[in-house]
Amino acid sequence: MSTYIHHVPGRIRVRSSVLRCPSQRAGQARERLESMAGIREVRLNPRAGSITVHYDPDCLKRSDLLATLEGLGCLSTTTRRADHGAHRIGELIGKALAGAVMKKALEQSARTLVGALL
Repeated sequence: MSTYIHHVPGRIRVRSSVLRCPSQRAGQARERLESMAGIREVRLNPRAGSITVHYDPDCLKRSDLLATLEGLGCLSTTTRRADHGAHRIGELIGKALAGAVMKKALEQSARTLVGALL
């Protein structure tokens, strides 16, 4: 089962071959998610095989949503672990990029300051 997960607080999108085409499992996932407290909207796209969930991050955690989808057979445990690793790599790359941008900005500011003083 191929799975893709995209998450920002308040919104999660999961793409899975299980959700492709009208399937009983996709309908069950939608119904179960809509019944949870804190869910604002659930959109199912059977052609893309994806489900997008808008939720209140103060009421629900990303892990709760993924556990629910896993329990319904829309995700596997290995997918969740792989997603966590990919998320961590993304964070590290983002921090490195932000550090490089800050360093460049500070260098430019120092050059401008020295130029103004001379």
